[in-house]
Amino acid sequence: MITEERKNRFQNVISRRFQDVIVLENIHDPHNALAALRNCDAFGIQTAHFIFETEKIFNPTELGKLTSASANKWIDTVTWNSMFQCSVSLKQKGFKIVATVIDPKAKPLQGIDFNKQKTAIIFGNEGFGISETAKKVADELVYIPMNGFVDSINLSVSVGILLYELSRQRQGNNKFQLTQEEQENLFMKWSRIDLNKKLRVHGVSRKDVSD
Repeated sequence: MITEERKNRFQNVISRRFQDVIVLENIHDPHNALAALRNCDAFGIQTAHFIFETEKIFNPTELGKLTSASANKWIDTVTWNSMFQCSVSLKQKGFKIVATVIDPKAKPLQGIDFNKQKTAIIFGNEGFGISETAKKVADELVYIPMNGFVDSINLSVSVGILLYELSRQRQGNNKFQLTQEEQENLFMKWSRIDLNKKLRVHGVSRKDVSD
């Protein structure tokens, strides 16, 4: 049911996906979250974790495709109601946690080495940034150096800059790509997504196909 061209396209993209993840903490505007997912797809990040402790919960996979350019259907999302619980799970899985923050203890982006360990990067609320819990659980704090009057930039821009730097450092390093099993599972998932889309276009249900 999937063309050879589509199969090759999936395999090519999957082969360049990283194990690294982003963590979006208490994001207020769903459109900002969707724009962040678009950056994930562009720079090879397959999974985004969402923390909702102070903001209203939304499901990024059920939001419109305009802002994300449909990237939200290709990116895996995990939802938590506790930053601490999320951080414990990530560290148990071997992630180094890097949090973006304006803080005297933070390193400039150029000072972060992304090639030592798979990384989870935390981005905070549009207004007040990351929580104190996020600061405490982070292994490293990072900031984006700026030369103007403002000391912060849009969430999706921050995500794009951090992920570009991560992917730049990973050029030629295959250590942190998805495992073979993860790649195979992702290929099956994307194939199902593609099939369901084609069935909807032709007004056919999965049940009709199985029958």
